[in-house]
Amino acid sequence: MLGKLAAAALGFCIVFALPACEHNVPQNANTGADGKEKGARPITLDNGEGKAKGIVTYPGGDRVDWKLVELPEKQSGTLDFELKWIPPRPGLQLNFDVFDEWGTQIVQSKKQGKGHHGKIRTAQIEGARGKYFIRIYAVGRGDAGKYTMTVDFKPGEGDVDWAKVDIPDPPKLAAVPVEVEPCDDTNFDSKKRECLSFCPAANPPPGWPGCRGHCNMDPPDPNNQACWDKVCPTPPTKDSKMCMSNPKKYFPPCPTPTTIDADNPNCPKNAPPVTTRVVDVSVQGSEVLVTLPVGADRGITTDWHGSLLRGDSSDTLDGGDITVVRVAQKQTLGKVRLTADQVNHNLRVKLTPPAR
Repeated sequence: MLGKLAAAALGFCIVFALPACEHNVPQNANTGADGKEKGARPITLDNGEGKAKGIVTYPGGDRVDWKLVELPEKQSGTLDFELKWIPPRPGLQLNFDVFDEWGTQIVQSKKQGKGHHGKIRTAQIEGARGKYFIRIYAVGRGDAGKYTMTVDFKPGEGDVDWAKVDIPDPPKLAAVPVEVEPCDDTNFDSKKRECLSFCPAANPPPGWPGCRGHCNMDPPDPNNQACWDKVCPTPPTKDSKMCMSNPKKYFPPCPTPTTIDADNPNCPKNAPPVTTRVVDVSVQGSEVLVTLPVGADRGITTDWHGSLLRGDSSDTLDGGDITVVRVAQKQTLGKVRLTADQVNHNLRVKLTPPAR
């Protein structure tokens, strides 16, 4: 049962259900003598039946009440227990278990559902004899309730001869772990373990692990890829919206008008075509080779494609495709399927780079 201090705490915590009570009050802060097994209060049996009433409250610091039932000497039988309670708000749970006089747990109560005024748990011991200690307790950190414990003994036959031994205290009921408050912008603390995966809305610590993939710094951090929409890193990259918003500002000028640099938007994506003339025609077996007076100095590579032009026009000659065979610094060698005579009458060539 509660003392004056416990009753005050119970009324304050149960009626108003304050979270501070749940988190800050130890389970035995306001308990009385019956909070321990040695201070258990007897339940007197009258014609085999006895009752006890009380209140247990974890938030109020009086989590446990102990009761004692002593059966008539030299009698044994069936001992039934029933716990009914009324919680201050729905969902709060009480429980009880029973120990013999040597501190051994005999039975744990079972749920029986809801009664007219509250909830019910029961237990039964067959062949009961001697003394039994009943531990009634609030289950969770926020649980509490006003209870009635009823004991019903139906004697059987047999004598009892108990040896007197010292009674050890049962193990203390483990405290329910304190619920960890989630980290948010109102209670962010870089020293809290639970905040390691949280990214605060403004100015997180540099390199904060919870801010990977976020850009909450002011000013934005150019070393954080998540900030590249707001700031251009050094060196600039086409992956940054800020860099690409003004390429002439953030990227270097292209070295030459024909320089191909996929990472520099100031350079052309493709080299311009090169128009030239065949300077030499030779026949090797079944192939006709043509020599052109341009090469690597104009950006030409072996993946370029050439076409003979018809006369002095810009029209391509049917069948005049040129496959580039070899490229030197200032000379390109190609092969064509036309005859040498056809090539000599159409010497103009257009070289085109591959599409990129």
